[in-house]
Amino acid sequence: MAQTKSIDRGFTLVELVVVLLLIGILGFVVLPRTSQNTLELSSQAEQVATDIRYAQTLSMTRGAALGSQGRYCIFFTATGYQYRNNGNSYATPCTVAVNHPATGSSAAIVLAGTAVATANLTGNYLEFDTKGQPTSFTAPASNATVTLNATGGPRAVVVSPVTGKATVQ
Repeated sequence: MAQTKSIDRGFTLVELVVVLLLIGILGFVVLPRTSQNTLELSSQAEQVATDIRYAQTLSMTRGAALGSQGRYCIFFTATGYQYRNNGNSYATPCTVAVNHPATGSSAAIVLAGTAVATANLTGNYLEFDTKGQPTSFTAPASNATVTLNATGGPRAVVVSPVTGKATVQ
């Protein structure tokens, strides 16, 4: 009787368990870091858009009582932004710091680990008139963009030149 030699092909159960365990460990370590940075950047972008809308609302409500001199704005820095108004002087836009509603302080909001860049804005500030329309665009027919850059990738807040609507993209 002739014996046939069987050739085992495939993986053993131990090899499969070890590979799945390694994939699980890598997923457990790498995935939360990436998604946490992305979530943090997304929430920062949403907060910037909300604060832009609030500055617009301040101009329409509080600024209306002061006429054309009661304009509010958001002044952007390399790492954050600050609420300001023009101190009732049309000639000096965005010079007087205003308290942030969440912090109660006039200090600038610092976006940790995030770089801020602006496009189509005069002097790094976004100013609104008493009708809620932006007045500080360098090209009045184009959108203004505030870009937040961090580990999670860039997020942009786009502001419409006609309505002042701020949306996150």
